[in-house]
Amino acid sequence: MESEVVVSSFSTLVYTFTFGVFGVCMLWEMLAPRRAEAGGVAWRWGNNFSLGLVNWYLSAVANTLLVLWVADWTDRRELGLMQFLDWGPLPQFLILLAATQLLGYWVHVAFHRVPWLWPIHAVHHSDTQVDVSTSYRHHPLEPLLTLPISAPLVFLLGVSLEAAAAYRLFAVLATVFSHSNVQVPEGLERRLRWLVLTPDFHRVHHSSDSRYTNSNYGSLVPWFDYLFGSARHWAHDEHETRELGLEYLREPGDSRFDHLLTQPLLVPGAAGQEQHR
Repeated sequence: MESEVVVSSFSTLVYTFTFGVFGVCMLWEMLAPRRAEAGGVAWRWGNNFSLGLVNWYLSAVANTLLVLWVADWTDRRELGLMQFLDWGPLPQFLILLAATQLLGYWVHVAFHRVPWLWPIHAVHHSDTQVDVSTSYRHHPLEPLLTLPISAPLVFLLGVSLEAAAAYRLFAVLATVFSHSNVQVPEGLERRLRWLVLTPDFHRVHHSSDSRYTNSNYGSLVPWFDYLFGSARHWAHDEHETRELGLEYLREPGDSRFDHLLTQPLLVPGAAGQEQHR
C-alpha cells in the first residue's frame, strides 16, 4: 500500500510538471517566437490539442504509471543491474536515459523507413507549423506501439523510483521544449544542441524536404544522431523561412481532428516517397 502511495505521488509530480512546462513554453513562444505564426493558430491548436489529449494519456499518463510501477517493483525485489552496482539516482537516470534513447533512436528510424509505420508517424509530421501544440500530435496508434519500450529497460536495469521519475520529468521537458517555437540565443543554442534536443535541432527533422525529415531522429537527446551520422543543421537565419510539414497534406482541412485519425490511409509507405491518391 505504501509503495502505491509513493508511485501515485511521483505520478502527480510528473503530471503537474507537464502542465507547468506547457505554460512556460507557451509564454516563451508569445514573448520570443522563433518563427512568425501563420494564420489559423486557433484552428491548429484546437485540433492539435484535441489529438494531444488522447496521446497525452497514452504517452504521459500510462507510460509514467508503467515506468514508475516497474521501477518500484524491481527496486523492492532488488532486481536489475543497478542493484548490483549500487549507484545513486543520478548515474541511474543517465544510464536509463542513454539506454531508452538508443533504442528509441532505432524505433524512430523504423517509423520513417518501414512502409506500414510511416503513415502512422506522418500524422506528427504533417503539421505545417511546429510549436508546443505539436508536442503530442501523434496518431493514437503510435504511442500504443511505443508504450512498451521503456518498461523492459527499467526492469533490466533495476533503476530506483527516483531515477525513473527523473527520467519521466526529463522526457516531458525535452518533448515540449524541442517542439516549441521559441528563440534561443544562437551562441547558446550551438552549445546546447550537443547535449539536449533544442528546438532548432529538432525543427530540421520537421522539414518538408525529405533529406532533412530523415535526419535528427533523437526524441529527447541528440547524442545518437551525432554517433550514427544522422545529425543535420540549418544556418541560424534559415529557420525563419524553411518550409515545415510534408510535401502533401498541407491544406488546413487535412489537420482537422477527424481527418488526423484517418490520415494514415492517405500517406505513402515511407518517408520521402511521393503521395499517390
